[in-house]
Amino acid sequence: MSDLAKMQRAFAKDIRTDGDESFGEQPGLKIYRELFFNSVCGFLDGTFPVCKEAVGDERWKEYSRAFFRDHQSNSPLFLEISEEFLAWLVTQQSILGEFPYLAELAHYEWLELAVDVMDVEGFRGEPDGLFDPDSPILINPASIAACYQYPVHQVSGFEPEVSEQMSGFVVYRDQADKVRFISCTPLSLMILETARAEPALTAQQAVESVMSQAGLDGEGALQGALQVLGDWHRQGVIRT
Repeated sequence: MSDLAKMQRAFAKDIRTDGDESFGEQPGLKIYRELFFNSVCGFLDGTFPVCKEAVGDERWKEYSRAFFRDHQSNSPLFLEISEEFLAWLVTQQSILGEFPYLAELAHYEWLELAVDVMDVEGFRGEPDGLFDPDSPILINPASIAACYQYPVHQVSGFEPEVSEQMSGFVVYRDQADKVRFISCTPLSLMILETARAEPALTAQQAVESVMSQAGLDGEGALQGALQVLGDWHRQGVIRT
């Protein structure tokens, strides 16, 4: 490593650690430290407002400071600061011991940003025709599916407990490029993932495959699942 690179690394560490390195209290460094820290806080506060509310302002600032000080980011991009925070948070056992739902809640909040900035084009315009259960499923490229043990969508003013049924969500960009959240069952997400893994299957075949895996049968269950897919077709999650 060159002398310049060593100096740059030491300077960066000094900025993060409030002057623990050799630069000390040089004029202007305190301003730089606060500017950098406040910039990072701006991204974290904007991406994770419910997390901040759940733990309180004082703890949230403490966590933000610890992340800023200790985490070695793999990306220099400001838009990926929130994703780096997620990677840091899942390793913080003391925080998760006090707020065990926090990592899932943070991931849930991050999904909005992740889908919003995905470098893919979602569906444009209205679908051609109605939902066809005998055609393969095309999944909106600008979408992410996720499941959580905690009811993360209900975290506001109370601490949730692990639910008997996992909370499932599809997050996607609609035809107007607006990010939408749809709450759904884990079984519905299994149908979506089956269609993604086996794109040649028709919608009905994908449903029947998942029903077989789950030990379900009956016309009512089949029609209920197809109704969900029909709703997703209308909303812009899928097309056939």
